[in-house]
Amino acid sequence: MGKVTVIKPFALPKLVLQFTVLPNPPNEIITDITRRMFSFIWNNKPDKIKREQLCNQKENGGLGLPNISLFMNSIKAGWVKRYLDKNNQGQWKIFISKILEKRWKHSF
Repeated sequence: MGKVTVIKPFALPKLVLQFTVLPNPPNEIITDITRRMFSFIWNNKPDKIKREQLCNQKENGGLGLPNISLFMNSIKAGWVKRYLDKNNQGQWKIFISKILEKRWKHSF
């Protein structure tokens, strides 16, 4: 439980910035991050329990370790939510709207 507690506040915030502003990394990088994370948890030894079990919430018998792929996708989905929010009037929204308009017109 201690190593999961270390990963969540110290390693994941470093990934949040990368996943937020950069395009999705290749699957090999996500696999490598996941492999290193579990290698850290198990001291470079084989996994003792299934990875899915570790990622389950505590009330379901897991430790709440985030699944990196799902974590990355949820961060990206947050941008869609902010874009669709009518109360959000940021300048970035105008820029994205122009790009989407151009792509929408050229796709038909």
